[in-house]
Amino acid sequence: MDNLILGILAVALITASLWWAARAYRRGLRVARDDHRRRPALWNRFYAHDWGATTTNNYGFAPAEGDDPQRFQHQMYLEMLAQLEARRPLSPGLKLLEVSCGRGGGLAAFLAKSREMIDATGLDVAASAVKFCRATYGQREGLRFIEGSALDLPFDAASFDVVLNVEASNDYGDRPRFLSEVARVLKPDGVFLYTDTCRAGRREELELDMELAGFAAEFKDITANVVEACRADTPRRRTVMRSEAPLLARLVLGRQLENYAAVEGSKKFAKFESGRRTYLMTAAVKA
Repeated sequence: MDNLILGILAVALITASLWWAARAYRRGLRVARDDHRRRPALWNRFYAHDWGATTTNNYGFAPAEGDDPQRFQHQMYLEMLAQLEARRPLSPGLKLLEVSCGRGGGLAAFLAKSREMIDATGLDVAASAVKFCRATYGQREGLRFIEGSALDLPFDAASFDVVLNVEASNDYGDRPRFLSEVARVLKPDGVFLYTDTCRAGRREELELDMELAGFAAEFKDITANVVEACRADTPRRRTVMRSEAPLLARLVLGRQLENYAAVEGSKKFAKFESGRRTYLMTAAVKA
C-alpha cells in the first residue's frame, strides 16, 4: 500500500514538474516574442530547424496557380509581381532586394515568373536562413543572399529599383525606421512592393508612416483572399506541423503553432475572418 501511495505521489510530482516547465517555456517564448531585440535570435533558431520541403512562410493568397503544395504562399509573391508589372515594365538587369527572404521559396517563385530579367538580392537577419538559401539556390551572378538587419540595410543609397517585403514588417519593432531605410536604398523612381497584416483601426497609421517615409501608396485589402488560402491550406499546414515541427514544440505549443499558422479554427484565422485583422498590399512609389 505504501509503495502504491509513493508511486502515485511520484507520478503527481513528475506531472506537476512537467506542467510548470511547459508553462515557464511558453512564458519565456512570449517574453522573447514581445522583445523585438530578441527576435533575430528566435528567427535564427526557427530557420536552423530542418523544415523539409517547406521554403515559403506567409499566410498565402487564393485563388492560386498550379498544384505545388506551397502554391498559396507562392501566389502571394506572384500577386506582388503583378503589382510591379502594373507600375513599370520589367527590363533586363532590374535590381531587386527582398528584405526578410527567409528560406527563399517566395523569391524563387517570383524570379521564376519574371523571365530572368531581375538581378536579385535576398537579405535576412537570420544567419541560418541565409546559409540555407545559399546552399539551396546558390550564389551566382544575378542572385545573392546576405545577412543583415531590416533597420540598417547594408547597401548604398539608390542601389535598387525594387524592394520587396512580404509579411515581415510587424516583426521589426520600428516600422518608420524600416520604411526610411527602404526609401534610402531605392532609386528615385523605385517601387516598394509591400504586404503585411494590420490590426483593425491601424491602417491610417500605416498610411501615414508610408507618407512620412516619402512613399505614395495605395493599399489593396486582400483579407478575403488570405482567409480563403488559410482555409484551403489548413490540412497541409497541420501535416507540416505534425511531421516537421520539433516534438517539444508540438507537445508544449500545439495551440500556439496552429495560431501562428492561422489554420482554420485558430484565433488568428478568426481575426482575419471577422475583420479584426486585415491584410494589405501595395506597390508604393517614391513621391
